Amino acid sequence: MKKNNGNLQINPLTRLIFPGLLILLIITIGTWGYVRLEGWGIADAVYMVIITLSTVGFREVHELNLAGRVLTIGVIVFGIGTVAYTVGQIIEIIVEGEIGGYRRRKKMEKKIVSLKNHFVICGYGRVGHQIAREFAANKIPYVLIDNKEETTRELEGTKIPFLVGNMTTDQILLDAGIKNAKGLVAAADSDTDNVFVTLSARVLNPKLFIIARTGTVEAEEKLKKAGADRVISPYLIAGKQMAALATKVALGAAD
Repeated sequence: MKKNNGNLQINPLTRLIFPGLLILLIITIGTWGYVRLEGWGIADAVYMVIITLSTVGFREVHELNLAGRVLTIGVIVFGIGTVAYTVGQIIEIIVEGEIGGYRRRKKMEKKIVSLKNHFVICGYGRVGHQIAREFAANKIPYVLIDNKEETTRELEGTKIPFLVGNMTTDQILLDAGIKNAKGLVAAADSDTDNVFVTLSARVLNPKLFIIARTGTVEAEEKLKKAGADRVISPYLIAGKQMAALATKVALGAAD
């Protein structure tokens, strides 16, 4: 599972790098300050910085002169705010489950990379849902690509490999393993998206078997020119079936 807009997934722990480095810098400067201004040993200086940042309320290691008090004020003003921000980020990451989500996404990415001779389904509307169900029932490996954020909420936690992002971009098709795929189904609700997907997929993998959905007769020729091997209109097929049934009933009634 992966949200892809042409950029790599970022480990949520990287959000802690900057505040962590800032805390380390404050500890280093504070330690150096107590050693230089107060003449303390390194152990006493580090201890003083840590108890100041932690706000535990212990008294000073040694009596402070004016310079040491100014330094302590600086450590309090800059350090405590940074520590509070860092702790807030940690709590946010834990509460939102970002670490678990990141691990699941990386696991899913590895699964997608390992796929061979699979199908790529572009678009997870009503048609895409039905195609996915049929593939699952017949144990055909596939990867879903959809533009909608709702797809993440729907498929998060399932074993269905999916990507959320702009399906018309080359990068997301490559992330879906288009070069190792056997076929692609362009099932987006938009004929324009299906044309772009078909064109991009054909360029990336000339041997790919492409089935494209169209909502209009006018788009059928464009999809064929873009590289689709088969173009299907669900509405046209449904209309013909309904008309055939109605005709049969009408002729039967007439007889």
